[in-house]
Amino acid sequence: MRFLVLIGGAVAGVFVLAAILLTVMVDPNKYKDDVSRLVREQTGRELVFEGDVKLTFFPRLGVETGGVRLSNPPEFGDKPFSRVRKANVSIKLLPLLSRRVEVGKVALEGLELYLEKNEAGRGSWADFTDGEPAENATQKPASSGWGLGDLSLDGVRVTDSSLQWEDHLLGERYVLTDLNLEVKAIRQGKPSEFKASFLLDSAKPQLKAQTDISGVATLYAADERHIFSDLKLKVAATGKSVPGGKGDFEFGLSELKVDNAKQTAQATGLSFSGYGAKGTGQFLATNIKDGPDLKGRLDVPDFNGRELSAALTGKAPDTADAAAYQHITASCEFRTGKGYTEIPQLTASLDDARVEGRFRVTGLEKKAYNFNLRISGLDADRFLPARKSGEAQEKAGEAAVGGAGNDPHKDDVFPVKALREMKLDGQITAERFKIKGLRFTTLKLPMMAQDGVLDVGQVEAKLYDGSLKGSLRVDVQGERPAVTLSYQLVNVQQKPFFSDLAGKESQFAGTMTVDTVSPLVCQGNTMHALKRSLSGRVRFSVRDGVFPGVNIMGVVRDSGKKAKDALSGAGTESSPEKSTRFGSVDGTAAINGGVAAINDLDFKAPFLRADGRGTVDIATKQTDYTLHVRVVPSTEGQGGSSGLLGLVVPMRITGPYDNLSFGTDYLRTIGKGALDAVGGVVQGIGNVLTGGKKSQHQGGTPEKNSGNLLDGVKKLF
Repeated sequence: MRFLVLIGGAVAGVFVLAAILLTVMVDPNKYKDDVSRLVREQTGRELVFEGDVKLTFFPRLGVETGGVRLSNPPEFGDKPFSRVRKANVSIKLLPLLSRRVEVGKVALEGLELYLEKNEAGRGSWADFTDGEPAENATQKPASSGWGLGDLSLDGVRVTDSSLQWEDHLLGERYVLTDLNLEVKAIRQGKPSEFKASFLLDSAKPQLKAQTDISGVATLYAADERHIFSDLKLKVAATGKSVPGGKGDFEFGLSELKVDNAKQTAQATGLSFSGYGAKGTGQFLATNIKDGPDLKGRLDVPDFNGRELSAALTGKAPDTADAAAYQHITASCEFRTGKGYTEIPQLTASLDDARVEGRFRVTGLEKKAYNFNLRISGLDADRFLPARKSGEAQEKAGEAAVGGAGNDPHKDDVFPVKALREMKLDGQITAERFKIKGLRFTTLKLPMMAQDGVLDVGQVEAKLYDGSLKGSLRVDVQGERPAVTLSYQLVNVQQKPFFSDLAGKESQFAGTMTVDTVSPLVCQGNTMHALKRSLSGRVRFSVRDGVFPGVNIMGVVRDSGKKAKDALSGAGTESSPEKSTRFGSVDGTAAINGGVAAINDLDFKAPFLRADGRGTVDIATKQTDYTLHVRVVPSTEGQGGSSGLLGLVVPMRITGPYDNLSFGTDYLRTIGKGALDAVGGVVQGIGNVLTGGKKSQHQGGTPEKNSGNLLDGVKKLF
């Protein structure tokens, strides 16, 4: 802004100088060449009069010119620096006797001003502003009786004009056309109204903007301070660089105080609006010449985020909840300057959720981020894209595969380039937080990143009557990202946990504890690569639960019946119940190359004990597991022994782990059960196996021989 004032002053000075010189001559047109020579000697530029010059004398000394053109410095080519089609300026004569300069109304018609910066960063106006300050510049010079404080101006009127700005170093070009400016009478310390309008056209960035500015200026030139009030700016913009392709914006200031001596600018009553959102605020700028450093406050009252998104993108956001983003508010304090931006206090609401915290970013090239956010009552799933049907997901997957060649990083899990450049230190804490279906009562998520290593943890959370502790490290320094994960999930209720995770009611039940005995490690930047390279050891246990999909006691019973019926030729019926209640499940998953081997499974349920061996391929979900189920006597639980005590039933579990299949070989069941039966381990098992001993019923009546199971096995073989 300051350089425009200087340029305007220089141009006006040229015209005023020409006017003064011409007034002392009978025919000023005879001396146009002399004036041009004087300007060339003083500035090195060419001043060309393209039209006649007319003078007025009393009560004002005035000059009116036709076309006048001022050249650029030699290094900026033949394009003129400025040109005016018609100019009129006058000076009152009588006030000059009192050493006061009172200028009449300055009128410029068809003004064209070209401002350029070359590849070296030097401006075409630099020769007007260059100059070394005096050694005692800090001391106020003695008054000579003349100065800007003595200047008054009846007004300025600029019509049908244009201004062009071009920066060859940055490749930027802006053009202002249809420029009209009107300033009322300017008197030191007195308010002066002004208004301006123009059309801004830019190719980079690509936009057009009709702009209107108005306000009141009060100048105190002697003190180098000025007050602007009732400032209003309206912009109607279109173009590819405008979000949504078009937008109407309004900005206002109740008062702006500028003090050049102190290098400060203070604004109150800030208001702004655009795309249906409005806000208010205030700010203070210091070090405005070399900075500036800015601090202030912004308040954005309730607005509809869906309407804002529609204005910006042409459509409402794709959210699982069509009512999401309807109420948004924000208030913040801010500080910003060269190399830093800080929000020391932020308060915002997103529908029913509330966010508080602070944020700071420092650095020019390599930025460092520091933050602390506190969230409460946020259901993030409401704001995520709506879930697609199975068919839609399949088509989306096919489209992604088909277009993968266009974007080799489309499926990347981690933003490698950003992580290598990022320095991060922050923490997110939340209460009543939901994400991907999972509900957290509390959540603490600290994170740090530096030199290509991101550390998340120690994570702490309360969820589903249990707790979670864990940590995650992502190292992207090498060719492939390396991930290390450790966690401990304690006493989590399985039924609500898996129900929320799957988005439908789960039949699993029990209290689950999972712990990484050794950290899980993997490498890669796609989910498939990470799963395929996964290694580590995980210990798990579930207490007092329900395993859905199979009635293990029913399978054992049916297996025994089928074996018996195979010998007798009779039929059998399967158990209708499709779940198994159990007391405990314990085991360890040894994961190598994305395949989990579980060879120490210990299963305990009413009338049942089991151990198992097998594998689960985490990448493909395929399960190949054999569970050896043994029937034991018990007075609690479901079902009954059915005379199968001691038998071992090998149950085969196959298929994807989210849709398992169960099967047995009933002939092997009888053979295996007979061979694995151990007499005397449980009271009564020996009687069942041998049939040779008697047991006492109530009242002491001997029990009849139920038959020798070994005899049946012998017949089988």
